[in-house]
Amino acid sequence: MKKLVFILLFIPLISFSQDFRKMSFGQSTEELKQTYPATEFTFEEGNGISILYHSDSVGGIEAIVSYMFVDNSLMAGAYTFDYTSTKSADDRYKDYKYISGILNDKYEMEDDSTWHNDSYKNDSNSYAHALAMGYVDFDERYDNDKVLIRHSVEKSDGVYTHILGYSSPSFADYVEAENDSDF
Repeated sequence: MKKLVFILLFIPLISFSQDFRKMSFGQSTEELKQTYPATEFTFEEGNGISILYHSDSVGGIEAIVSYMFVDNSLMAGAYTFDYTSTKSADDRYKDYKYISGILNDKYEMEDDSTWHNDSYKNDSNSYAHALAMGYVDFDERYDNDKVLIRHSVEKSDGVYTHILGYSSPSFADYVEAENDSDF
């Protein structure tokens, strides 16, 4: 009897696990559209990857929500935060820390930031300034056998980019193979 109860409780957990929003890796574009019937998606395609995306508010921050498919199978999803905003470095860093807090409540994110100039590395009160100067690319990651998560904010050519991405390990392998085939 205990085995039956365990199985009945365990099966729904497996059936309803989600990798990105309400979707699981491997689901199709049709399933995405069924999951979000009121959402109008924009479609782009390139390098064998189909991308469906739309605007939304994520954690109170405007974002582009992207779903990436290879052979009609969901392989990755991403949030690109405030892509058109003229927010200051201070506000960008606050957004990064806010999203980081949410992530770290759920996952054990590991810092993987890159310091191009160590001037403010030991002064956490000046991290927003270091971001504004282009001295640091803040980056944190989490991975297991089911999902890879990368959260970053950086400044390049005067533009801030704040992205949170989720991908299946097989997508990382696919991208790596595509990059290797270019050379």
